[in-house]
Amino acid sequence: MNARYTINILNNSQRTQDFFLFQQPARYAGAEGPVYSNSLYHRALPPIAETGAILILELLPSCFAAAQARIEPWPLSDMPSGQALSCQPVRASRRGQPAPNAVAMRLEPEPELSPARHLADVGDDAFRISIPEYDAARRLCNVGQAVRTGDGRMVLSSFIDARPGLDVDCAPLPLFYAGVGLHRAGSVIDFAGCREGAAVCDARQGHATFNLIYGRRGDWTVEAVQGLPAWQE
Repeated sequence: MNARYTINILNNSQRTQDFFLFQQPARYAGAEGPVYSNSLYHRALPPIAETGAILILELLPSCFAAAQARIEPWPLSDMPSGQALSCQPVRASRRGQPAPNAVAMRLEPEPELSPARHLADVGDDAFRISIPEYDAARRLCNVGQAVRTGDGRMVLSSFIDARPGLDVDCAPLPLFYAGVGLHRAGSVIDFAGCREGAAVCDARQGHATFNLIYGRRGDWTVEAVQGLPAWQE
């Protein structure tokens, strides 16, 4: 497994741009209702011609189960998805290979997750979050997948309503997008809308480093490589 994913962004347009990073929503089995997405990172980047600055984003490929108390009755675009996260490292199931692939949520009084343990019936490439019976009308919660950035921050990537009494299997996808817009880390985004025109970083084929150039016409050039960015060779 690669130590981390690295996404290098170069702004070749004529003005400062707000760039943000987000991930393909995980697949959720065992639950109904919408799947929500958050921005993972945001930063304003001046043109390369003005400062020579390049934005370097790093994400760890490890899986994390996450639970979060929600602030609003339903997720609102560009608002924080919730309060502090409870996260536990997990390993997605592989056929015939025991792994710590299941956690249980509890409320004490905020949502917390137990350390991961192995369950044999978790779906392939997924981990499980078991949700207890609780009064969801009074204690709104999110559960889903979190990622850890290179500087150690945990961010909820995609999530669903924590409906009482369900076992939810979450299968993360190592597919990331870079877009233009002011969407701060941890805030809810419209995934379908944000994906239009975004740069795609597909790590499913083993690539761990992606060089992205944002052009003067608002287009992206994407290079999936290993080693140094092309402009640093």
